[in-house]
Amino acid sequence: MILVYSAIGIQAGIALSPYLAMAVLLILAAVGFALGERWVPERNMALLGVTWVIIAMKVLYGLAIELNRWDYISVESLGVLLLFLVAVNVLASYRHDHDAIAAQSTLVLLAIGSTAGSVLGGIGVAVMILVATLLMHGLALHRQSGNLAALGVAASNLWIGMHAITGGFEIGSLKILSLESPLLLFLLLMAVTGINAAMAARFAREDNWFSKAFKALGLGEPGLWGVSISLGMVGALLTVAASREEMGYALGMVSFLGAAFGGSYLSVRGVESRRVAIPLLGVAPVLVLILLAGDRVGDSLPLDSYELFTVLGTIVTGFVMLRDQERVTDRVLWLGAVVILTLLVILVPTEASEAGGDGGFLLLALLGALHIGTAVLAINRDSPSLAGVTVLLPWSWVLIEEVVQEAARTLLVANDAADPGSIIDLDPGPLGAYLALSSVLLVVVNVRLGETGVNLAARFLGVTEISASIRDSGALQLWSIGWWLPLLTMIFMAHFGGFTAVTLLLVLLLLLLF
Repeated sequence: MILVYSAIGIQAGIALSPYLAMAVLLILAAVGFALGERWVPERNMALLGVTWVIIAMKVLYGLAIELNRWDYISVESLGVLLLFLVAVNVLASYRHDHDAIAAQSTLVLLAIGSTAGSVLGGIGVAVMILVATLLMHGLALHRQSGNLAALGVAASNLWIGMHAITGGFEIGSLKILSLESPLLLFLLLMAVTGINAAMAARFAREDNWFSKAFKALGLGEPGLWGVSISLGMVGALLTVAASREEMGYALGMVSFLGAAFGGSYLSVRGVESRRVAIPLLGVAPVLVLILLAGDRVGDSLPLDSYELFTVLGTIVTGFVMLRDQERVTDRVLWLGAVVILTLLVILVPTEASEAGGDGGFLLLALLGALHIGTAVLAINRDSPSLAGVTVLLPWSWVLIEEVVQEAARTLLVANDAADPGSIIDLDPGPLGAYLALSSVLLVVVNVRLGETGVNLAARFLGVTEISASIRDSGALQLWSIGWWLPLLTMIFMAHFGGFTAVTLLLVLLLLLLF
């Protein structure tokens, strides 16, 4: 119904003369408000009444944009008029006490913030988006609404991601400009992410529309924290994806996303908020000053400002998470390991040493540190799932990457296209050392967690009936998988030239000795 009447309003604005269209739109808005006043108080008709109020406000927003298109008001006047209508929208939401009406105003605020760039420039866009985010969460706090809190977390990060990944676009007379300053985009996402993480923790156990939607689709009923952070991460990762060619910049974003949402998760799990916030907020001003120093950091250190930000941010985040790691579930830790590995493989550039690159040394060194960390956690926590990712991830991602690469190359060559080369350039030396380390970790984890080996089906799967049958069959014994998966990976890699004779013999010797 909202879409139908919105279409009627658009058609009226396009097909009719300005004065006649103005009259039609005002009448339609008045009818919507009148029906809302009539039906919202009635229990059985309340939803229909709220729908009419939303329609009325959409018509008024559309009329404001049309007034600018007809050259009756300037862009500056349009912004003022839209802000006035947002205030009317908020008053209507309080009058009828319904979050759906308030949600409409919050989304319009983001659009207004993005269009501020046509008058105020990039800084104006960033400030207005930040203000819009604060107003959204202010409404959520005042109304004690989980719906608005979840919407604010999801919408603000998605909106920033849209700014990062597009070059700007237009909605009628509204011009959505891109944020051209990398530092401005970085600081904006950092500030909004911190606010969103705090709000997600504050309303973690409140009801919300997103959780109910998942339940209606038969996908369970995730809590507000999980569903809002997941949607917010989509927007944040759009921003990271738009900057993936600049490794330090992209990894810096990943580091503060991990810090904010990791700290928020600990708070939800019962860790005192001050214990989490003090180290994170204490180091934040220092990290911002490093970014503001810019090129002066690169002149004094072998790292640029974003790379130094990433290193320090990761150290502090690791300290906060590991200090209270007993509050973190195994599922979160192993999923986090998979996500971190995926991001590192995507974001860290690799280039063959013949072409002047490092042959994948940096990527493999970072992944090696990740696997050592999961191995230590697996042993300390006696965790089958963490043992599984420690043993299987190194071999799995190498095998998957090589299979995808060879399949793509085969298809392209078969269709007379140019050979694109390797997706990830890994020299045999660093790759051999990485897989040798993985072989050592494979044995250490299995030996320390029991001579009979770890059965991943004990807690690795989530469907109880299936888990029982697989567990009893022994198909997921880590010892057996840790033997044939490395062999399969090595055979495949050796066939396509991933090893030299020396590195192949080294890894095989380690597997045979252990």
